Amino acid sequence: MQILGCQVDWRADVANPPKLEVLVDEIPALSEMRFEHDEEHGLWYAEREGIARFFAWTGPENEGGFAGRNYTITTVDGKEVTLRGPWSSRASAMNKVGFGPCVPVRITTEPEVLERGFTFTSRALTLEAAKRAVDLAESASHLQRVERYRANEPCWEPVPANRGDEA
Repeated sequence: MQILGCQVDWRADVANPPKLEVLVDEIPALSEMRFEHDEEHGLWYAEREGIARFFAWTGPENEGGFAGRNYTITTVDGKEVTLRGPWSSRASAMNKVGFGPCVPVRITTEPEVLERGFTFTSRALTLEAAKRAVDLAESASHLQRVERYRANEPCWEPVPANRGDEA
């Protein structure tokens, strides 16, 4: 995966943190990812070419995510596992348990999506890939580590170059 462009949606009109919007040449398919499993927390995590994918799923009785859809994944050992109705979780939850670090982004392979600023896919980039992406943003910015949510989960968010400490 090559990062071709990036912009920051500063979300100045709402109280949400800013988001990176990233243009790439390709997004690895789920079948190309190799997942690690944190059994204690029911988390599944994979990285490939700077993209991170993850799910929260503990098995039967935890099948209400994605409308009960099945996701067949491959583990780092080469074993296929079918997750029925997993939840998407969030990058900061993965970071908290030691995966990653990764950064939530909006991503696309279509230049016109980056231009218009909507119809992206939600994904996460590894922190290193996110740093490469933010360096391409026209607005001067960098990533800063913050803690969010009650669990003090580590997140990396874009901030203007003249604010905050660089990650």
